[in-house]
Amino acid sequence: MKHLFYPVLSIFPFLLTMQAKAESSTPVLHSVAIHQGNVVFELTSYGCSTDSDFELRVENGPAITLIRKRPDRCKRAPTVFQVKRSLAGIGLSLQTPFAVRNPFAPSPAKYREKGKGKPFSK
Repeated sequence: MKHLFYPVLSIFPFLLTMQAKAESSTPVLHSVAIHQGNVVFELTSYGCSTDSDFELRVENGPAITLIRKRPDRCKRAPTVFQVKRSLAGIGLSLQTPFAVRNPFAPSPAKYREKGKGKPFSK
């Protein structure tokens, strides 16, 4: 039994690192747009995403990255979720060019059925 304890103990830090990485991630975006002085990100949600689950990291360049602080662990049907941030609030203006560092993938057509996930919906 003593011989089993040390190998298990040695992988414990690795498992903690994996959990921390899963907690904070860079989500795949479907679109980014500027609308009424806000930058609007569209991404997939499984029903438990809230605006406070995300933070925006601004780096030199300027380059911005949307970070998910808490994972969406719900199992509902996927929908398009919007995250909005004020350009002025992140130190940018309409005249400031910037890059988005998140990966992009098209939004599946099923998300757009029956008027769901329309851009800039309330």
